[in-house]
Amino acid sequence: MSPALRGALWMVLTVLSFVAMAVAGRELAGAMSPFETVAVRSLVGIIVLLPIAAMQGFSVLSTKRLKLHVARNAVHFVGQVSWFYALGSLALAMVTAIEFTMSLWAIVLAGLFIGERIDARRGATVVIGFLGVLVILRPGMQEVSAAALIMLMGAGFYGGSITMVKSLTRTESALSVVFYMNVIQFLLGLAVSVFDWTWPQWHDAPWIFLVGVCGLTAHYTFARALALADVSVVSPIDFLRLPATAVVGFLAYAEVVDIWVWVGAALVFGANYYNVWRASRRPAVAAAR
Repeated sequence: MSPALRGALWMVLTVLSFVAMAVAGRELAGAMSPFETVAVRSLVGIIVLLPIAAMQGFSVLSTKRLKLHVARNAVHFVGQVSWFYALGSLALAMVTAIEFTMSLWAIVLAGLFIGERIDARRGATVVIGFLGVLVILRPGMQEVSAAALIMLMGAGFYGGSITMVKSLTRTESALSVVFYMNVIQFLLGLAVSVFDWTWPQWHDAPWIFLVGVCGLTAHYTFARALALADVSVVSPIDFLRLPATAVVGFLAYAEVVDIWVWVGAALVFGANYYNVWRASRRPAVAAAR
């Protein structure tokens, strides 16, 4: 198989990992708070990652940027808690549709805080993307739930996390980034929920295992996909998460997603993909000049 095709297949596995994690998060929503869910998800991640780090040598986890790891994961923690909260209150497909805005938030935040240039075309795609959010939520035409606003806020925090990861990956290994993510988010989740902790039941164990392992496989398969194929190949496949979560939501929870969620999500995705397409063409344009 060509590298592009292999990258596409790895991205399909990423989509499946995210869908499985969403289902596990939905199942755990009635059993524990979002803070506890983040804590147990991270604990599973630590248990899985420690043997891997031992095999590679614990020096792979060394870092001189612990403060940035903490700052990044404090931001990511808010996004993760918001996501798990929304999973318990909104249709799975709506959560996914709103989540797609995180790349648009990342553009805005990178422009504000690390000086990345936002030209007219890029700015226009951000505006179009957020118009897609208005189509999904339709304020003034229907009541906008608190869960939807929390998820939109969470997507913004995810965008901030993406901006920080760009800086971290210049000096840190992928294993280091993921390991500190799990350790810091476990400590944050535990600190917030320790005084109101609900012990999970044995029947929750498969969902806890699934949410923890799929959180890791999603990161790993996504990295593999990007290593083999261009972002312009990988990015459209990520949009399969929307129909996949819609089908799972319908079959498992009898959720019906209205047409406006699809229209709004298409605008958000279109804006994201245009930015990816332009970025992928820049090296070719530069070489031609």
